[in-house]
Amino acid sequence: MTKLDAAVERIKILECPTGEVEARVADILVDYDVANRHEVTVRRENTLDRDGAQGYKARLSSDSRVSLSLWAKSGAEDYVAKVVGVSIDSI
Repeated sequence: MTKLDAAVERIKILECPTGEVEARVADILVDYDVANRHEVTVRRENTLDRDGAQGYKARLSSDSRVSLSLWAKSGAEDYVAKVVGVSIDSI
């Protein structure tokens, strides 16, 4: 399993306060040595929204051929976000 694969497995089970998804995903990518902090960009992508889940895109400036798409749903009271899907996008 590569470092990226291990990080994706961790991201798949991520639950965190709403509004912290981007920071937590970036932290995981750094913690798993996928990239350095300044190489990771995670942004909300409205165009990726599906089935009530908010879409996000994670990009690595060190490897423009690979990015991650992920989806998170907020709980009933909008306090907790839970990742419900992750995919590795390769060029």
